[in-house]
Amino acid sequence: MQKRKGISVFMILLIALAFGYFIKNVKVGLVIGLTLGLLMSGLLSSRRK
Repeated sequence: MQKRKGISVFMILLIALAFGYFIKNVKVGLVIGLTLGLLMSGLLSSRRK
């Protein structure tokens, strides 16, 4: 399960970078991507309980 979580975090970071390049502001893209990643991980952890 830990390896799968690491892969999902890596994919979220890649999506955030791509989004940042798309809107021409990498920092904003990273912030949005990390925020979405934290929300998704929170939802996933709440489902496991």
